[in-house]
Amino acid sequence: MNTNHLKLTVLAAMAITLAACQTTTTSTTTPNRFETADVNHDKFLSLDEINVYLVTEIFDSRDANKDKKMTRAEWGATGDAGRDKQFKARDTNGDGIVTMDEALAYGRTKGMAKQVLREADTNKDGKLSEAEVKAYYASREGPAR
Repeated sequence: MNTNHLKLTVLAAMAITLAACQTTTTSTTTPNRFETADVNHDKFLSLDEINVYLVTEIFDSRDANKDKKMTRAEWGATGDAGRDKQFKARDTNGDGIVTMDEALAYGRTKGMAKQVLREADTNKDGKLSEAEVKAYYASREGPAR
């Protein structure tokens, strides 16, 4: 697996995540993902909130047995040198398992959150409003249907 495939995977996860932010009503069965990501409830997403949300979404989608530990197999690194390299970069203690803490630490230094903030923060205040998130999504995928 190459880096482009990982970027596409991350962008797909972001598109799904950000698409949900376009919902104007909140049902009892579908949480408003912007509100979920906005942990401190200040109506903005900080860099850390973006990172935590994106990392958690990706981690949870790959943690097949939901044990909060990602194995090489769950990452898809078995037999693929590129994915194995990506896995090892996240497995900082080298025990063959990526924990949520390791994934979050990787996200803080090398994840997509900084890029998302840089591209979506149109007023350059260092945080994202729900409107900025919606505009960012719309610029990539088109308006909500």
